[in-house]
Amino acid sequence: MKKPTATDVAKLANVSVSTVSRYFNRSAYLAEDKIIAIEEAIDSLGFISKASKNVQKHKEKLIGLVIPTFDSSFISMVLAGMDSAIQNSAYRLLIETTHWQKEQEKRVIQKVLSQGVDGLIMMVSSLMEEEVRSLVGDLPVLILAGAEDSSYPCLKVDNVSGGRMATDYLIHLGHHKIVHLYSNEIGNRDSLGRMEGYKASLKSADIDVDDNLILNGGYRASLSSQAIQSLINRKVPFTAVFAANDLSALGAIQTLLRNGIKVPEQVSVIGFDDCPISSTFYPKLTTVSQPLHDMGKSAITSMLDLIAGRDIDFGELELKLVTRDSTSKAPPHPWV
Repeated sequence: MKKPTATDVAKLANVSVSTVSRYFNRSAYLAEDKIIAIEEAIDSLGFISKASKNVQKHKEKLIGLVIPTFDSSFISMVLAGMDSAIQNSAYRLLIETTHWQKEQEKRVIQKVLSQGVDGLIMMVSSLMEEEVRSLVGDLPVLILAGAEDSSYPCLKVDNVSGGRMATDYLIHLGHHKIVHLYSNEIGNRDSLGRMEGYKASLKSADIDVDDNLILNGGYRASLSSQAIQSLINRKVPFTAVFAANDLSALGAIQTLLRNGIKVPEQVSVIGFDDCPISSTFYPKLTTVSQPLHDMGKSAITSMLDLIAGRDIDFGELELKLVTRDSTSKAPPHPWV
């Protein structure tokens, strides 16, 4: 009886021979339905490839990933998407953290390069493009969030639009005294975009931008809590808070409630990201949702294409407003 070939597997699975080859070599991302079809065809035909026999002989393939911290629900959700995508390839992620330090970022890039990575993904980088190029040369590089005016492929949402979306909604509810909690950490260019959208929304509604209501929350619950407490201590009137991420929003809510200020009856709060805790926290958080899991998957599939010399297409990264229990119509008077 004739031994089955890769061509036989391709015909039975209704895919191309090159797709079967990519399955065995794990050289690119494959959709789950194609993987299932190929594996069913292999089982049915009893096919054994040379690649599957000798897979242990292949050199380990690495993609470097540089992130500012693990202590972020935004990053953990993106990592989950990356993990689901990289399982369908021969690659493994080599992850290093910068702790938001520019010089540390340079050191960890050199460290991952020394491990022989085939590509580098940089999340919320604090480095300028020329600094990256001086370190990596011609290595394929993908920037995930935080980049501005870079010739490197950059995967990110429209943060200005997201900032406007959040602020427009609060203005629609009748709020005029809106606090904005941003992050001034190095590399947090996304936060600056959200602030730009916040200011543009206020100006479009003929509401003056009050710099006293724009405070650094550092993308952290603790710093955002301190910022809101400072406003309360100084009796600065406000009826709403737009935080640049969900952790900052949750820190603001905790402080408001601790001071006897009701959310949303007296102060509405809106976040950005739509992390899992947002829908379980009390009150459930209204937020601008980013497709974080999809961003992680897209980062991996795009990097595999870059490594293979193929064109990449990120597609549409859509933001959407998720309304929950932390926002309501503006009260007749501020809480003060």
